[in-house]
Amino acid sequence: MIGTEGEKLGDWFIYGSERGYEYSLAGVGREALRLGDVVNGLDLEQSLDWGGHYFGPPQLKERIIATQAYQTVKPEELFLTNGTYEANYAAVLGTVSAGDEVIVEEPSWTQIRLLARSLGATVKILPLRPENGWKPDADELRGLLSPRTKLVYLNHPNNPTGSALTDVEMGAITEVVARHGAYLLSDEIYRGLEWDGPLSATAIDHYERAIVTNSLTKTLGLCGLRLGWLATHDRDARQQAFAVHRYAVMVTNVLGERLACEALDPLRFSTLLESGKVAGRRNRQLIDEWVQRNPLFSWSAPDGGYISFVQFHAPLNSWDICRELLDPPYRTYLVPGVCYHERFDDHIRFGFGGKSAGQVPEALARIDQYCQDKLGAVALEQRVPA
Repeated sequence: MIGTEGEKLGDWFIYGSERGYEYSLAGVGREALRLGDVVNGLDLEQSLDWGGHYFGPPQLKERIIATQAYQTVKPEELFLTNGTYEANYAAVLGTVSAGDEVIVEEPSWTQIRLLARSLGATVKILPLRPENGWKPDADELRGLLSPRTKLVYLNHPNNPTGSALTDVEMGAITEVVARHGAYLLSDEIYRGLEWDGPLSATAIDHYERAIVTNSLTKTLGLCGLRLGWLATHDRDARQQAFAVHRYAVMVTNVLGERLACEALDPLRFSTLLESGKVAGRRNRQLIDEWVQRNPLFSWSAPDGGYISFVQFHAPLNSWDICRELLDPPYRTYLVPGVCYHERFDDHIRFGFGGKSAGQVPEALARIDQYCQDKLGAVALEQRVPA
């Protein structure tokens, strides 16, 4: 039996949903597309039988490779999954056993840390620090690796900080991991949402034992399709991960496959991606200007993704701040930093995508009002000692 433990991040999502809110800074993907954005019309004569492709339709896999600009991936090295969540799940269950060591960045998406522990693995933390741009330090990683290390987990562009890696930075990490022969699981769900500069690095073009996971949830706002993928050059890892996938869900849904294939038409994909990023750039700028004039808050502006990790400078904790912001008259939804680890209890995750895309100015005004009510007018004029 796989053991389980509580997950603060998931618990918070449930709590916020049940409490309700008027304004949200929790959305971290592109504002959701409509069916008409992806297809001009539905063929009502098409069969609803499954598509007959266990690993995914060939054309869809080819379009994933093309739109993701993978340089070394072959179609047979990739299979479809039920979102990035299942791709990560299959990768970990297919490679990690009790007694193994797993190195996980922190902060990052919390699924891997909890899943590895549930399998009886020892989890080591590779801390990300704001003074280093929330990026992993290759020398620090070298000191954590051991003969027992089975898997290293990266998540860039990062949830919750938005930090992205260049090819040089990714190469430094993969060089260290390769010396130990460990697998490198790279969760790249925000890749393609870089705000400045080129497409960020993908691990699979740097390392034979890299396993990359991704989906259309964040880049195209197609969360409801549950269409993700896992790709790796390593045959054993791919076979083990696919076995987990086959035992759990067998295949992905045929309508999701067809709609994803339409969305990933190269010309349509580029248009949809960039149209979402227009709002993202605007909201990122609004938050940056707000942070610059607000002495209670500071941040490292995110490199990619509709996501950021904002530090506050006041004698409060993140859970209480976010819980009280759900109360009237504020009714504003954010994510406490403590959901990622206790050491981030002085941070709050700000999202500026999804349903949040049109609510940023009013949500920031509600936060200002909360700070004034909680700390007094001085809060908006000078930094309050923590």
